[in-house]
Amino acid sequence: MKIAVITGEESGDKLAASILRKLKNSTDNSIDLYGIGGKALDEIGIQKFHDISEINVMGIFEVLPKILQISKIINNTVEKIIDLKPDLIFSVDSPDFTLRICKKIKNINKELKIIHMVAPSVWAWRAGRIKVVRDSVDHLLTILPFEKEIFDKENIKTTYVGHPITEIETTEYTNSDNEISNLNNDKETFLILPGSRKSEVTKLLPIYLKAVKKLNLNKNYKLVLPTTNNMKNIIIDKLRDFPNIEIEVISSNKDKYAAFLRANIAIVTSGTAALELSYFNVAYITSYKFNPLTYFILQFLIKSKVGNLINIINQKKIIPELLQSDCNPEKLSEFIEKYLFDLDERNKILEFSNIAINKLKSDKSPTSIASNQIKAVLSG
Repeated sequence: MKIAVITGEESGDKLAASILRKLKNSTDNSIDLYGIGGKALDEIGIQKFHDISEINVMGIFEVLPKILQISKIINNTVEKIIDLKPDLIFSVDSPDFTLRICKKIKNINKELKIIHMVAPSVWAWRAGRIKVVRDSVDHLLTILPFEKEIFDKENIKTTYVGHPITEIETTEYTNSDNEISNLNNDKETFLILPGSRKSEVTKLLPIYLKAVKKLNLNKNYKLVLPTTNNMKNIIIDKLRDFPNIEIEVISSNKDKYAAFLRANIAIVTSGTAALELSYFNVAYITSYKFNPLTYFILQFLIKSKVGNLINIINQKKIIPELLQSDCNPEKLSEFIEKYLFDLDERNKILEFSNIAINKLKSDKSPTSIASNQIKAVLSG
């Protein structure tokens, strides 16, 4: 059995790998994987057409320097999948990339079955992408509870599986034998998460570190910066500009979650890491800086007034979001003191987060539900 996998960034790579690992373990058929992925899919034996590092970029104008390269990757991937004639195509997240490939495939061969997981945020911006989903996908798997109704109304076969983050067993990291267990126990842990992309780290980490320096956080807090192996050297290089700030840089997933368990407060670049912090009961401030032209255009396109998923689910802005000109050391310092050092404000954020996290849970394991849906489509 052949499955073509299309992912566009690290979170999608990990999600696809966890679902396909479960699928492999629950079927008697041997499954060969092909397509676009990263390290997580490498671990379960994907034969890659391309690596996600070739296309992992965010923003409208940020993508322009890579647009020709990405276009070539899309066309090359379509050609390879058409020649492969897989039993199933499984695309995950990154809809502007993955669904573009899926639509091209459907235009050539409508008989190929396509499942897409993680719906485009049509409720927030670019509602016209619903038509792209309808034209590209046989079955949609959503991870947010309110999305199924939106796509059902458009006669798109949709299954709500729940959010994969709710499958993390936090107890596994309580007494982990790892880097973080050896950290100074006398100080409260303060997390700094500058993002998973080089552009994010380069732009945002210096701002975060200036806020850390302004508040002299080293005095009362153990500063911990979880990152990936790919980004570790870039971060260490940036830290040389701040020799008086002592930060523990950790790079394994196990260490990251162990640090999340120890921490109470954090600065985080908007994204998956923010949701993970909420799941681990950490209060935080989110921040982001887009290319100015990207941000200008987004203001006309985005319907939602908030970007953090916890705020979106609860339809109220409780978790602070500092964007563009507000993403500066002075404002960050002010908000850290106001929202994270104040226990009442901190607890308000945690209570608000728990309400949203509970809404993301499903009756069964999201990975199992997704895996079963894939099996159903394959057998149908």
